[in-house]
Amino acid sequence: MRLSIIVTIAGGLLRGFGLMFVWPVVVAAYYREWSDLWGFVVAGAVAIALGQLMRLAHPEREPDLRRIEALAVVSGTWLVVAVLGAVPYVWVGLTPIDALFESMSGFTTTGATIFTDFSAFGRGLLFWRSLTQWIGGMGVITLFVAILPRLAMGVGQLFFAEAPGPTDEKLTPQIRKTAAVLWRLYAGLTAALFIALMLAGMSPYDAICHALTTLAAGGFSPNPLSVAGYDSSAVEWIICVFMFLAGANFALQFRALSRPGLLVRDEEFRVYGVVVLVATVLVTGFLWQAGGPLSTAVRQGLFQTLSILTTTGFASADFNLWGDQTRMVLLALMFIGGCAGSAAGGPKVLRHMLIGRYTLTELRRTLHPRAVLPVKASGKVISDTVMRTVLVFFLFYVLTFALCAMAVILLGADLVTGVTATMATLGNVGPGLGEVGPMASYGHLHPLSKLVLTGAMWVGRLEVLTVLALLRLEVWRSAHWRP
Repeated sequence: MRLSIIVTIAGGLLRGFGLMFVWPVVVAAYYREWSDLWGFVVAGAVAIALGQLMRLAHPEREPDLRRIEALAVVSGTWLVVAVLGAVPYVWVGLTPIDALFESMSGFTTTGATIFTDFSAFGRGLLFWRSLTQWIGGMGVITLFVAILPRLAMGVGQLFFAEAPGPTDEKLTPQIRKTAAVLWRLYAGLTAALFIALMLAGMSPYDAICHALTTLAAGGFSPNPLSVAGYDSSAVEWIICVFMFLAGANFALQFRALSRPGLLVRDEEFRVYGVVVLVATVLVTGFLWQAGGPLSTAVRQGLFQTLSILTTTGFASADFNLWGDQTRMVLLALMFIGGCAGSAAGGPKVLRHMLIGRYTLTELRRTLHPRAVLPVKASGKVISDTVMRTVLVFFLFYVLTFALCAMAVILLGADLVTGVTATMATLGNVGPGLGEVGPMASYGHLHPLSKLVLTGAMWVGRLEVLTVLALLRLEVWRSAHWRP
């Protein structure tokens, strides 16, 4: 592992990231929030200066990037970006731990927040929260792969090291063009949602904040009551449509623009639709049984099903107050997630499909030990390498969950809060149950618990193995500064 190459590439990414602070500066200036504005200026200047300094580590161009180096660039860049993104929060008075938690929650599109009094923060800062989720939704690295023409070193390795889910789809022969195509689709859907929310009666500011966080499957809202604070069924139905799209494979959606039949033929998309339908029926039934109009039960059932399954984390009601049966369904959805190649977090529908197929295949192989029984998905044979990666992912996902939940509980959280807070952060869902419900915050947790959950968000967004692979001693024993 060549450290100078890693530092150089990360430096180029940080320079591009520093330019992102222009947007909250514009918003803060528009609303005359001059004190907050300087926080963004300082953060942007530090990011650009640090990136420029890091670029000097290896001035020569390197044509190839090794896989372990790509993993180090992706993991390290996400961590440094979260630290720099926390500067505006520290500027307005948050503690460094709270600021890092909020920043990491934004970039990983988790949506968990330590905010309790939203009126204490300016519109520029709340816009920055939303923008961090939009950047992180498609991927920090993917964005700069698409827009930085000089980032030629190991583009493919970086792209697939960050890509969510067990997929290596390319829409075009060149990775850079694939990234650009995905970002154009992502931006187009965001613009469509912004217009739709404006037509539904939202203010331009609220509409852009929710458009940014819905397509990112993030869930940050400038309203302390989330979507429930707008008391608009039209807004909820519109957001439902775009949450569903945010949880579906973006590459599949792009191809379906010219061939709509691909959606029906894609097995993961069909399973995703069935999960949404079944969970919505269950939640709606439990809510209707508890009392209230059927139309309200259907709307809230669909909204919260999509919000939790796609890991968006919006709330149209305080589901922490719902019955145990209803909350159990939502808890199960937290462990599923959206489709591979989407903005959603969680283990992903495709991995659950493959685990199910593999289990059935092994049962059949027990009865027919000599039979050739390949695992298939969407008509394609899944290689042993992919299956091994999926199995290892689940093993480490559960292990990471158990260790983090144990730490949070030992630091003072009750069982429900500790388990669901860990599940919600590792899966990038956002709200949990108990004391971290949709109308509560993570602000009351022990500072060390916040650090543990910050790490869980980072590890979960990068699909666990990307980060854990760097913890092996052999990686660092072989590391050297120059090639």
